[in-house]
Amino acid sequence: MSDQTTAGAPGGETSRTDCSEALLRVYEYLDGELGPDECAKIQAHLDECGPCLKEYDLDTTLKSLIKRSCECEQAPEALRMTIMSRISMTMIQVDRG
Repeated sequence: MSDQTTAGAPGGETSRTDCSEALLRVYEYLDGELGPDECAKIQAHLDECGPCLKEYDLDTTLKSLIKRSCECEQAPEALRMTIMSRISMTMIQVDRG
């Protein structure tokens, strides 16, 4: 993997995304959880870095396989309620913090 890839940023500036950052954020990228600027940085890095693109392809395949395998099963209602409760508690803690 290359240490860093240079990608054009708005306004003619240059921003750098290194492989460790790209791979650390690849699931956020896959899940659409990044803003447009961050998404563009990760995409530019993947376009220029073969090893990271390979890792991205592997992660995409894994996510697709998991989705296909779990498609017909729903989480038990008790588990769903526990998760939603914890998400709500986390949101309240963050808002107060």
